Amino acid sequence: MSKTKTTNFTNLLLTTYLLINWSTHQLTKFIFEIMKKLFLIISAILIAISASAQSNSKAKAVLDKTASVIRNAGDIKADFSATSTSGSMSGTVFLHKNMLHLTSPGIKCWYDGKTLWTYRKETNEVNITTPTAAEQQSINPYLFINIYKKGYAYTMRETKLKGKSCYEVTLSATSPTNKLRKMVVNIDKETYHPVSVNMQRAKGSTQIYILNCKTKQKFKDATFRFPSAEYKSAEIIDLR
Repeated sequence: MSKTKTTNFTNLLLTTYLLINWSTHQLTKFIFEIMKKLFLIISAILIAISASAQSNSKAKAVLDKTASVIRNAGDIKADFSATSTSGSMSGTVFLHKNMLHLTSPGIKCWYDGKTLWTYRKETNEVNITTPTAAEQQSINPYLFINIYKKGYAYTMRETKLKGKSCYEVTLSATSPTNKLRKMVVNIDKETYHPVSVNMQRAKGSTQIYILNCKTKQKFKDATFRFPSAEYKSAEIIDLR
């Protein structure tokens, strides 16, 4: 018999001998220690799951409150600054329900809920498109209130941004097919208005800071449609 096999056999005999010769008290104590360790491990797992569920619950409650505040805010006018993988810009955004009008020094956008017109001053061109949900989100920082309830998991922490106490809610897509992979929304703890929204897609990201937000505004529907009479010399490029 080899040395390794002899050692293994000896260890087996020794273990068997100890188990047979242990008193009932010793064996009970041994089993109790094993069960105690298992209980501690299971407790730690349950606490972690409970903490995660609590965090998700609190994050959803904050998002629910924010969505309610925005939906009851009437029309909104806000200054913004945005940075993306393709560049940066700043300007003013006008919002009415799911409609949007955006103005900046080089670009203007009109979105009536279906069609998006984008005017570029540099080229004097107007592109007409029907934007996807992800594309709408990239130009309208408030649209997260329509999509967070389905397809996203939440985590939340408290932080400060631009001198304001905020809830920082991270929404992570639960499906790999979701084009909008992740959003980080900073929400003012006092007003429940979004202060910033970071959107991460498969091919780039966009960071938007929202400034000087004014609610209870009133805009006409024409505000969100392209005023063709004002841009007679522009080249119209229909990409629908």
